[in-house]
Amino acid sequence: MGTTSPAKEQVAGIILVGGTGSRLFPATRVVNKHLLPVYDRPAIAFSMDVMRECGVDTLVLVCNAADEEIYQTIPAWLGYSEIEIRTVVQKEPNGIAGAIACAREYLEPEGYGRIVVSLGDAIYVSGSTWAGEILGKADATGCSAAVAVIEHPDPKDFGVVESTASGTVVRVQEKADVPHSSQVCTGLYSFDGSMWKRLESIAPSHRGELEITSLLESYIDDGGLTAVAVPEEAGWFDVGTPDRLVDAAVARRQLLA
Repeated sequence: MGTTSPAKEQVAGIILVGGTGSRLFPATRVVNKHLLPVYDRPAIAFSMDVMRECGVDTLVLVCNAADEEIYQTIPAWLGYSEIEIRTVVQKEPNGIAGAIACAREYLEPEGYGRIVVSLGDAIYVSGSTWAGEILGKADATGCSAAVAVIEHPDPKDFGVVESTASGTVVRVQEKADVPHSSQVCTGLYSFDGSMWKRLESIAPSHRGELEITSLLESYIDDGGLTAVAVPEEAGWFDVGTPDRLVDAAVARRQLLA
């Protein structure tokens, strides 16, 4: 196992596995995109690996109503029986921050010191032994939150992160036409317990959604967001489109060859 969270804090996890997967139609008309295979494993397994590496003991899967039953049975067909898995349905498609907020009733009363959040279609096909750094660096720097980033040749398709040499994040941009950095969010974050109150103050964007960018900006305003570099060899992929899903499967196949 990689670097894990400090023993003094219990760590909870949230994986976002809802959405319609419209860019993957018709494959996702009857199968949730996070259950599609990436060569030898369903996409959800790679996010589950991250949670295991981070020492998560309680995990909330934010999903669609139609998929809740299958996600509740993950230990029976995929394993990870050491993690307590709970499910909650996101009743309206109101953005990533809105999806995170759905887990509040399950986690806030238990007072978790850290919450690891993963987008279910952002995966690391070569392994996640490094993932504990999403907790370790935040603790070491005294930051309240962390975001996993990687250098990308075409950053405008993703959330862009600007940070100082020490890793302190100073700016985030969502799919900017003219990116000011080549660092992009890989869909993995850690937040402290203040996240729940911060979510209350987020207003819908021009898209009518509660954006993850707004949550990150609230931490930036406090000087409390740090960037964690994802190793290139981790094999990060966003598998939300057919081409990227195939690319991830090919990379996984080459890894196992």
